Amino acid sequence: MRESMLSEIGKYIFNPRSIAVIGASSDRKKELGGGWVGRLVQFGYEGKIYPINPKAETVLDIKAYPSVSAVPDDIDYVIVSIPSQHVLEAVKECIAKKVKVVHVYAAGFSEIDKEEGKARQKEMENVIHSGETMVIGPNCLGVYSPKNNLSFDIRFSKEAGTIGFLSQTGVGGRKLVNLANERGLRFSNVVSYGNAIDLDGPDFLEYFADDPETKEILVYVEGVKNGRKFFTTLRECTKIKPVVLLKAGLSKSGAGAAASHTGSLAGSREVWQALFRQTGVIPVQTLEEAVDQLVAVIDVPEIKGKRIGLIGRGGGFGVIASDLCEAHGLVVPRFCDETRAKLAELTPAEAGSSVRNPVEIGLGRRGLSEYYAQGVEIVGADPLIDIIITYLNPEDYLHYGLGDWADAVSRELVKVVKNTSKPFIVSFMQGRNPQVFELILKIQDKCQEAGIACYSSIENAIKAASKLADYYEFRNRERKR
Repeated sequence: MRESMLSEIGKYIFNPRSIAVIGASSDRKKELGGGWVGRLVQFGYEGKIYPINPKAETVLDIKAYPSVSAVPDDIDYVIVSIPSQHVLEAVKECIAKKVKVVHVYAAGFSEIDKEEGKARQKEMENVIHSGETMVIGPNCLGVYSPKNNLSFDIRFSKEAGTIGFLSQTGVGGRKLVNLANERGLRFSNVVSYGNAIDLDGPDFLEYFADDPETKEILVYVEGVKNGRKFFTTLRECTKIKPVVLLKAGLSKSGAGAAASHTGSLAGSREVWQALFRQTGVIPVQTLEEAVDQLVAVIDVPEIKGKRIGLIGRGGGFGVIASDLCEAHGLVVPRFCDETRAKLAELTPAEAGSSVRNPVEIGLGRRGLSEYYAQGVEIVGADPLIDIIITYLNPEDYLHYGLGDWADAVSRELVKVVKNTSKPFIVSFMQGRNPQVFELILKIQDKCQEAGIACYSSIENAIKAASKLADYYEFRNRERKR
């Protein structure tokens, strides 16, 4: 992509000075309940807003215009929220007005299994090529840029972060942002681009790869129009930034669903798995796993290898964790002799302790053993260990009357992370006890604030660590070429 195009995406898509809404409602309640003008106003957008409604004088006390051409000023960004059969004329008008970006929210194009929808999209493609207006969509939610107070959902956080997210799905992408926000994750910019009639995934990938405010990239994709361009852009991107990719439509039934959702050709599972291996992306399968993986990408320092030090209480849990590590391509090595000797000296008489790997450090009087921090530091100094994963069982703490464990444990974990040089991940064993669940959320919030990666199960923690280790292994190998 030419440098000027990257600049235009940043300037006019994620930071437009003015937005017109074709299809703004004159019904105040309806507009505030989910209309585009209502969203812009409620999220605090500070640029100029031009509601387009030929039957209204004002929308939410903002002067309305009968058409885009009737607006006396230049317009950076237009949202088209009208029935699909009227979209083409609206786009033509925007091109004639020299609007910089048109976001076609409306559905009813190639994603529907009807010839009229495909013909409508083809006709619009021909119209787009006659001008220089960039088009997002159709069939998409558009843009979320927290630093610019621009969002397609007023529930999103207004705090900007470092994740750039390009999503072919609208509602799924909205859910993913909400899930990420709940885990303390924040975004630089998000774009839902739907059928990709003009701007496609590789265009936004290239923008995020070049954007200094974006440190990590998240991708939800169902299918691509230009597989070679997508492949080469991904491969270049992963050399400089981690890319977490959720590819939907890998199964036969999923491919059919993708075709009916965005009109995409999903491609075979084998082709996509080869792409995963050759580009170094971090593949995930669900929205929840995508968020888990982002937590690791952001909060876990670079992993130098796949040798895991496991720390927790309960020999059975350690055995299960060891099996899970091996299943996900990680290694649980024997500690070196010096580490074993120091651990044995540290916990000589504590019941329920072990100096093996997994190392078992028992329950302390205030939620963690008084030996815990020192034990982690010792394991972290072992040259045979690349990353530490610890697993805690809150039900034990509650059973023994340690109701203040959340504050005590969070303080201890923050201290531990500061004193160990190795990447560190925490997992909590959850049950159906509401009190346990509430306390886990409390400590996770505290850990998130301190930049500690937390997970709701040992398997989720191990899977995220394994995929992150694979990414760094790939990236470092590519950089040496």
